[in-house]
Amino acid sequence: MRFGPDEIANLPALAMSHPKAATERARAILHARSPARERTYALHALGIIERDGGRVGPALRYFRRGLRIAEAESLDDRRVELGASLGTALALAGRRREALDVFEAALDGATRHERARVLVRRGAARTFFGDHTGAFDDNDEAARILGELDEPVWESRAHQNAGSALVSLGRFDEGEARLARAQAMAEQHGDHYSAIVALSSRGDCAHRTGRVPDALRMLYEARQRHERLGVVPPEILRDLAVVQLSAGLTEEAAAAADHLVAVLEQDPASALRRADGFIAAAMVHLGSGNAARAIDLARRARRSSRRQGHVEAEQHARFVLLRAQFAAGTVTKRHARAAAELAGELGDRYASERLDALVLAGRLAVATGLDDLARSCFSVAAGERHRGPALRRATAWYARAQLAALNGDQPGMLRAGTRGLDVLDTHALSFGALELRARATIHGTDLAALATRQMAANGTPRQLLYWMERWRSTVHALPVPPTPDDPVLAAELGRLRAASRDLASMADARHEARRNTVEDRIRRYVHSRRGDTSARRRRFDVDELLDALGRDTTMVSIIGISGKEFHITVARRGRVRRFRGGRVDDVFAELDHARFALRSVVLAPEPAAKGLLEALDSGLASLERTVLGPAARELGDGPVVLVPPSRLQAAPWGALPSLRRLPVAVAPSATAWLRAREAASSERAEHTVLIAGDDLESSGAEVPVLASMYPDATVLTGDDATVDAALRTMDGASLVHIGAHGRYRGDSPMFSSLELADGPITVLDVEQLARPPHRLLLTACESGVGSPTGDDELLGLASTLSALGTAGILASIVPISDAGSVPFSVAIHERVRAGDDLPTALLAAREAADDPLSTATSWSFLGLGAA
Repeated sequence: MRFGPDEIANLPALAMSHPKAATERARAILHARSPARERTYALHALGIIERDGGRVGPALRYFRRGLRIAEAESLDDRRVELGASLGTALALAGRRREALDVFEAALDGATRHERARVLVRRGAARTFFGDHTGAFDDNDEAARILGELDEPVWESRAHQNAGSALVSLGRFDEGEARLARAQAMAEQHGDHYSAIVALSSRGDCAHRTGRVPDALRMLYEARQRHERLGVVPPEILRDLAVVQLSAGLTEEAAAAADHLVAVLEQDPASALRRADGFIAAAMVHLGSGNAARAIDLARRARRSSRRQGHVEAEQHARFVLLRAQFAAGTVTKRHARAAAELAGELGDRYASERLDALVLAGRLAVATGLDDLARSCFSVAAGERHRGPALRRATAWYARAQLAALNGDQPGMLRAGTRGLDVLDTHALSFGALELRARATIHGTDLAALATRQMAANGTPRQLLYWMERWRSTVHALPVPPTPDDPVLAAELGRLRAASRDLASMADARHEARRNTVEDRIRRYVHSRRGDTSARRRRFDVDELLDALGRDTTMVSIIGISGKEFHITVARRGRVRRFRGGRVDDVFAELDHARFALRSVVLAPEPAAKGLLEALDSGLASLERTVLGPAARELGDGPVVLVPPSRLQAAPWGALPSLRRLPVAVAPSATAWLRAREAASSERAEHTVLIAGDDLESSGAEVPVLASMYPDATVLTGDDATVDAALRTMDGASLVHIGAHGRYRGDSPMFSSLELADGPITVLDVEQLARPPHRLLLTACESGVGSPTGDDELLGLASTLSALGTAGILASIVPISDAGSVPFSVAIHERVRAGDDLPTALLAAREAADDPLSTATSWSFLGLGAA
């Protein structure tokens, strides 16, 4: 196979835009024993492909072979180009001195045109070594020369590198302008690889300036475009993992970090990339709660950077290691002093490492009795509270709160805590996706815990209740993002239903991969939505709550102090009282046992059910002692509203001994209950909708029976019960009952669904409703179960509808038998038609139960909200 001179000269560029085609051509040239010049182009292209794929060792070998040929044959232009690429690869290998020497050799005797192209590569290498000023100077000079010589492709690369250097120097507006210009130039002239690099650098800039949805959108697009080219550089995986962590997407970030580590481990020669990538992966695993993994990766990064003499990378590795050791419980004066020393040396590599090091040093100093050091560190850190993006300012407010607490200034600590959480509200509001708003609350955990612990120790009952509420269920306290008429999302959800139908009819790897691909596209699209940061949180007021509760209703709010006990406030008849419950560490085994036992009773044959129910009863009494303690004796004889931690919402609350004879509602927060109460009192035209899943034999069997009770209802069964029809009829309905198979997705709660005639109706489908139904009854298995996320949030079908404005929801926490669901549903609807709210109707069902199955079925449902 013969190639023309232009095709051969274009091989290095083709290696970046179409690596597979470039590989075939390069190997054909080498196999044919072509002339020396042609072989240098082929080796150059193969080296670029290996380098961009994260395999620096093979890249070095290809570049050196090409350089030897160029020098032996006196091909000066090829010597310069291959020398510049070799210098870049040596920089990635962490061999700073050797890389800079190779660049100097390439510049020696280079023409003005060649000099500019070498400067582009040397500038990029200087960025790797942390010399951002030198990187900018090299690329700024190169851009001027290349502009004069009318070399738009290389000029765009120079602008891209200069823009990245400006971002690293904190000159974000200038950097974004340069990067946008570079991307536009590269797109215009067909240099798609460079355009993607500029796009990913813009994503990094967006992240550093707090525009996380924009950063996600850009990095998702960059990764997708790299995948189409067949090569995903490790830097994309690194940056995406760090940004996903900022968005609270801890599981996705950890998966991306593990992928990054796997790629880097394939090439031991890529020392600088390995150190940099391991640092980022350690940060991600630390943020995801895996301190042991973070310690291992940080140690590996420290060893690698130390061997290469890369001081900046070693400093960052040491800092992440100290943070991970602190999270794992290692607290010594030596660690405190080391963190304080590092804070004076660190620059901000990914976000706000210097500030984080100051806060870490302060926390370690407090824990080890070095109060003067703690004050010094917190004081410097607090000075940053009016500068930078939201997460940075919130960290500085946390330092201010810690400083006030250290000085015994409780009012000052509470003011700083309030300001810090206000800043984090702005961060949450920047997301247009409810899921990311919930997940982003993870960044407020330390601030909320500091104030709540103080109030639990020495605050008044009212103060404790206020701080229990301040950072609870943020998605209910913030205005709901507007629901756009989004044909792109609607089309993707339609494709997901089709893929799910195919998978249900033939479960194989191909159909599962197709469904996963569609889900991934939807996830990326939704996560990139922008929010409205001008909106404001609904402020919680204790007096407003007490007025709303009146004389009859009692609200019980529960919070667990990690490693200690539950604290309970009881708001009733104009007063707030406080109590202590059992140990937090005991409750999860008790809850798992209670739900397992309840599931066993519901599904057991009648002879065995009675004994199982008696055994369950003793477990429920133990669970009550742990979560309510002495507060169980202060509930009164009227309706009770329970506000548990998100991880306990799916407990069988109505089955607890002290609550069985009371109407019990469960709410994610007091603010959410107040919102639901307001929605319950709003006028709405009567419109009942009854929907059955696609198999009346095993789901929705109650719907035909209920249809006789509601002669004017809209009834969707069989082929009529499609997702579009369900959404259309649910919108604005006063009462909706859905009997369908449910699928709870703990791995991805926004894809939890109910199975209808044409496929699943997911949480994301429901989010598109302009007016959610006033009341919703779900008999699907575990329809009331959600995924705890963020600090104290819940993601799932019921929690999303509650956040959107549904005033009352009835949902199950365990699988329900068909034999139990029909009579239970009829009993509930009889009471609702008589004017009862859902908690009162549920109480009537519990009181009417006269056998183990009906008792267990009534215990398996929760009344959520206030209607």
